[in-house]
Amino acid sequence: MILIKNGTVLTMAGRPIFNGQVLVNEGKIIEIGDNITESEDCEIIDADGGFVMPGIIDAHCHIGMWEEGMGFEGSDGNEITDPATPQLRAIDAINPRDTAFIEAYENGITCVCTGPGSANVIGCIGSL
Repeated sequence: MILIKNGTVLTMAGRPIFNGQVLVNEGKIIEIGDNITESEDCEIIDADGGFVMPGIIDAHCHIGMWEEGMGFEGSDGNEITDPATPQLRAIDAINPRDTAFIEAYENGITCVCTGPGSANVIGCIGSL
């Protein structure tokens, strides 16, 4: 089990819990509060001064399509020859090794919907 404590817990369903605690067992939250009894087998994560909240969903982005550190070779998000390009698939342009995925994850983003850029009025999106 993992006990995250001393952070401000944002449940998205009410008021923040200051100096709150979150108890996690096998990847699932089993208790949230401000006075959870910790067992001997708990791994403790001290979130003092930080926030504990659900993962952030980025519902519109171009992650993996304009690859970090690449030049034009990594710019696969726009096809400007036609404003309607439903035949183009975002999944064909995404580089799963793009460091932007790691940066997003490390900053709390756990789900993205990535797709063509602003030059395309109609395009096919892919989600990861």
